[in-house]
Amino acid sequence: MSGCQFEGPTNVLSLLIYCTVDNSLMLTLENANSDHWMPSVKADTNVSWARLIGKEAQEIVGCKSPVKLLRLNKIWYPGTERCITYYHCVFQLNVDLPTKNKTKNTMGKYRGKIRWIAESDLLGLLQSNSLKSPELLELYQLTTEAELANLNIDPPDDMIFSKNVCEITDEILVSGKATNFQQLVEASGIDKLVQEDIYKSIFIALCFPATYMNLRAFSKFISEVGWPKPLAPYLFRCADLANRYGLSFRELLYFLASVDPNTGHGGTAAELRCRYMFKYYDRDRDNVWKSEEFKHLILDLRKSKKLPIDATNVVKETQETYKAMAITDSQTINVNDFLRAVCDLKIRGTSHIFRSGISIVKYLKDMGDNKDKSSLLDASYALPKPPGTVNGTVAESPRGKMTLKNTDYEIAVHTVKIQRSGQAINIDEMKEIQEAVSATTLKQPINEYNKRTSLDIFSQRSVSNEVLKGLRYLTTINNIKDTKTSYTWGQLDPPTYARNLIQVCNQVREIFRNEPRLLELSSPVYIMGDLHGNVADLLYFERTLWHIGPGLSPCNLLFLGDYVDRGSFSIEVISYLLSYKLQSPNKVNLLRGNHEIREVQKMFTFYKECCLKLGEKLGTEVWNAANNAFDTMPIAATVDGKIFCCHGGAPPPWLCPVITAINDIPTVLSQPDNQSSLAWELMWNDPVRPKTVNDKLAMELLANEGFAVNTRRGTAHIFSVEALERFLKANQLTHLVRAHEVAQAGFQVQQKGRLLTVFSSSKYCGGNNDAACIMADQGKLRILRLETE
Repeated sequence: MSGCQFEGPTNVLSLLIYCTVDNSLMLTLENANSDHWMPSVKADTNVSWARLIGKEAQEIVGCKSPVKLLRLNKIWYPGTERCITYYHCVFQLNVDLPTKNKTKNTMGKYRGKIRWIAESDLLGLLQSNSLKSPELLELYQLTTEAELANLNIDPPDDMIFSKNVCEITDEILVSGKATNFQQLVEASGIDKLVQEDIYKSIFIALCFPATYMNLRAFSKFISEVGWPKPLAPYLFRCADLANRYGLSFRELLYFLASVDPNTGHGGTAAELRCRYMFKYYDRDRDNVWKSEEFKHLILDLRKSKKLPIDATNVVKETQETYKAMAITDSQTINVNDFLRAVCDLKIRGTSHIFRSGISIVKYLKDMGDNKDKSSLLDASYALPKPPGTVNGTVAESPRGKMTLKNTDYEIAVHTVKIQRSGQAINIDEMKEIQEAVSATTLKQPINEYNKRTSLDIFSQRSVSNEVLKGLRYLTTINNIKDTKTSYTWGQLDPPTYARNLIQVCNQVREIFRNEPRLLELSSPVYIMGDLHGNVADLLYFERTLWHIGPGLSPCNLLFLGDYVDRGSFSIEVISYLLSYKLQSPNKVNLLRGNHEIREVQKMFTFYKECCLKLGEKLGTEVWNAANNAFDTMPIAATVDGKIFCCHGGAPPPWLCPVITAINDIPTVLSQPDNQSSLAWELMWNDPVRPKTVNDKLAMELLANEGFAVNTRRGTAHIFSVEALERFLKANQLTHLVRAHEVAQAGFQVQQKGRLLTVFSSSKYCGGNNDAACIMADQGKLRILRLETE
């Protein structure tokens, strides 16, 4: 068996054969890709490894020869139930010239694959990316006990070395925020479970038993996440932080975090992304940009903005940018010049470029869903089934919507007894009702995922129900209809409630992150507008429309944002919404509004409310946990592929030519104003108010495809009826439903009946407006208005 073309991880023995006379090294060519590697053999646990490698050596050199252990690699491998350790043992065999010459006539599996490499050629093979792993040079140095000239391979921080032993443990995974790179991974949303999948399904699958990833393996993978293959060498070089011509797992992870479409472009993450970007466009690797290299950046920036990319326009913008940076095109640009220009907004749009075509989370999910299809990776490894799959299958509808086909039904684990008043009581496990369940039923297999979900919904000990129980207690002891009365916690322990709410926020954040930015829902759906801390109206809607809880309602729920600020019970509103989202993630859908932004809340009341009710330290923790969840919320939704829903309004066509572009919005948006212009417009835009149209505004609308600066908000745009009609027609939609503006009747029909504004908080800011919601069902948009007292 030449090389290491094994079907999966296993213990492997390799042989490094070294000629002591001329300092040459014997390597073999692997069948698949002509990488240079060592003769290797699979090692079963029930055989003597020393005898096995001795037999392999005899087959190559034609006689028995003494071998010694050169390096032992102990490699961690995550399993489904327990973690496994695999070993790669490298043995050394020294030979003289006559023995070396015999190997050239070796028959059997190594025939025609043996290459003797002089010491002077090793570096050349490394730099031409012809070695399977740069560790071959480390092993060569161990063999000769001398360092190679012009070679300095620093060991990565994710490997533990002790003399001739190298260990890779579960500490290879990254968590925390202590270092800049940890903050980068945090900003990408690549948690430890995803890291395990990257390590297991990509790194190990492509590299094992090598401990580094070479260019060939990297190129195979990177093209599958949306990068053109010709760009792979430049991407590999910028990912290779140590310039060793091989990536450790963490170096691969840091690179994937930097280019992931979900990674936020702010703070430390933005700086590291820009540093990677600089290395990527530095095509000649001299640590400065010349004019031609700088043009590549300008070209990609123009592509992201959908501007013309002909040579004339690229040269023109390049020269304008040089001028803005106060340098000439004959000067070079170093990394600090680039960082300064981005910081000073002399170069704009870097948040939108240098991104993979699909996120690594989606890639891994797709790989798990399509494991029966051919793939470059080891298809024997299947990811855990995500919520929403049936028998491991997720079907694609013609519009790209994730829909379940041929759903297998099963009996629920719990029964729900309902009072005449409509309240749900006496939640019992099915098996407890002996008179209704046969003995054979109890022996039927139960879907464990659905059982856990059912327990989360109905078990009063679940963290979501603890929060809901506390919330309902608070709403009975406080006058939630009078915001001027003092607030009391009664017998409820505030720290316990806060800790539970933080836990709910953290769990819901992961649900949001795995949802598309554009939800695709099916009717019937209740669509709710702004709530702004009005828990009284929220509970009123509950009693009227889904009185036994969202999980048992036949309708889906869609909330259009602005859950917090201005009202006095924002904590209660998010406690309700996030707890039910955790319990029924496919029934309760939450979009982000313009008040789910930290800077906005600091100007209004949510932050103050958290600190006032919970104290500054605990209140700030709750506020941060809630906003971390807000950062990952979807931005828009469709109902039956015909009704478009968002908080603000129609986006301009230069940002959103078709609504599928919304799914390209980064998943973690801690600073949406800097990270995604499209998300910002969807959260802030308003329809034109006909009474405000004058000649100047009419000209601006005409010149900008029906869009004009939103002077009332001080940000984003207003849009005309013509712009709305063009947006609806381009996407085969019939109506747009949005929130964002108070409506006296709780709703307002605008722009030739194609636009509906819904507002679900009555008596907003002391006014006398009504509250309403919209029911989308059977081709009708029905307005349901709340009777206000």
